[in-house]
Amino acid sequence: MRVYHLMTEKWAREALKLRRLKLSLLDDMNDPFELLAVSLVDRQDRVDFPRLRKELSQEIGVLCFSRSWNNPVLWSHYGDRHHGLCLGFDVPDHALTEVNYQLERFTANDGDRSNETLVKELSDKLLTTKFEHWRYEEEIRVVLRLAGMTPESGLFFVPFSSGLCLREVITGPRSGLSLADIRSLLTAEDRNVTLTKGRLAFGSFKVVKNNAAKDA
Repeated sequence: MRVYHLMTEKWAREALKLRRLKLSLLDDMNDPFELLAVSLVDRQDRVDFPRLRKELSQEIGVLCFSRSWNNPVLWSHYGDRHHGLCLGFDVPDHALTEVNYQLERFTANDGDRSNETLVKELSDKLLTTKFEHWRYEEEIRVVLRLAGMTPESGLFFVPFSSGLCLREVITGPRSGLSLADIRSLLTAEDRNVTLTKGRLAFGSFKVVKNNAAKDA
């Protein structure tokens, strides 16, 4: 599936140069309800779930993508107010996890939470449930275990590969980069990547391809 990751120009330059994406750690993500989509009205749940959240945040990281790059709100929030870049990747469908959006926090079943199968099912639901108002992101995720990864200054990175294959680079409507500038950022492995200048649409609230952009 083709998925999209918006970044500031600074970090996009580094990602392209080093051919890797930074893994988001759950404690650093911008939604404070990450892994807390469950209702904590019950007193015991207020003990159990923060503990489970802490355990999961130490074990896994997430690559966050959107299904499309056309939403101007995405560019405002993640593309440095339209000055940044969007990287498009092909990722195997089996590696992607859907995010579900809902208005209310869900209630945990009263099963045996020491049962590994139940805990796994509950963890998966926590990882994929977000508040309805985040729906504009059209988010889809790659969830990865940190075990075996070597951090750099406390950060974890995932290299470009056949499972994270760079296919597109798109500039924000306010970016000053030309197509030639973008091409100069690519390494030899990514010379066949499609380059696109983005612009604001004339008749809708979208960011679209600027077909008039010159390769200069």
